[in-house]
Amino acid sequence: MEKNDGKLPLIIMAGGTGTRMNMPDKGLLMIQGETLIGRNLKILKEKTEPVYLVVTPHTEITEKYYSETLNIIKTTKKGYAEDLGDVLRKVNSYPVMVIPGDIYFSEEEILENFIDTALKIGKGIVSMLVEGLFCGVSLFFSPPDNVKSDDYSSFDVSEKQAYNVNTVEDFFLILNRMKKLKN
Repeated sequence: MEKNDGKLPLIIMAGGTGTRMNMPDKGLLMIQGETLIGRNLKILKEKTEPVYLVVTPHTEITEKYYSETLNIIKTTKKGYAEDLGDVLRKVNSYPVMVIPGDIYFSEEEILENFIDTALKIGKGIVSMLVEGLFCGVSLFFSPPDNVKSDDYSSFDVSEKQAYNVNTVEDFFLILNRMKKLKN
């Protein structure tokens, strides 16, 4: 186990096939000169360590891009839930934060507010929702198998604050909103 000086371990799930975009390495998409993964690493650098990047054979480019700076965990792509369960057992350090590699936050404070709120709750699993929909951002206080159904909590944000980049349309929506903010 790596020393983390009070910071949360961070797991970035970046092993999907990207079928809706025909691009599995979505975390490498650039917005305002930063990759999606790179932006989230920058936002979270003061609160998270160590950082684990979860990849599969589908995301070899992402793996190579970050192989010298992040702890790489390879999974066999059984499915998101199964892969996450395997990774949580391997990391075995709680609390631990999980984010997808293909998420963009329009405001850095959203992640800080999420972490602060989750730490105040301090139990179970706290998940971020984007207008009521699960987006893959969670803080686990114990292994999922140990969490009782009443120990799930959520933190809801608007769709203008967090974007899952699942389609080309999602990507251009972010770019267009960023362009409007500049003007």
